[in-house]
Amino acid sequence: MDEQNEQTARDQERARMSQINLALGAFICFFGSVVLVSIFFTETFIGKMTNLVAGVILVTIGAIMVVRAKIQLRNS
Repeated sequence: MDEQNEQTARDQERARMSQINLALGAFICFFGSVVLVSIFFTETFIGKMTNLVAGVILVTIGAIMVVRAKIQLRNS
């Protein structure tokens, strides 16, 4: 009985962490897309390339977090 309760508690904790990671990943994707849009408002070439690289990195990290969180939610 205790083993089953511990397993249920672990599953609930994993699901909670997956939901947190999903929300955080969505926010990072949104923030990265804002950085990518800021390319059009930057005047210098260096600034545009900096925003491009930073935006792509943020969107990639956010997308990976979202995908992993969805996989974990589906498996739990």
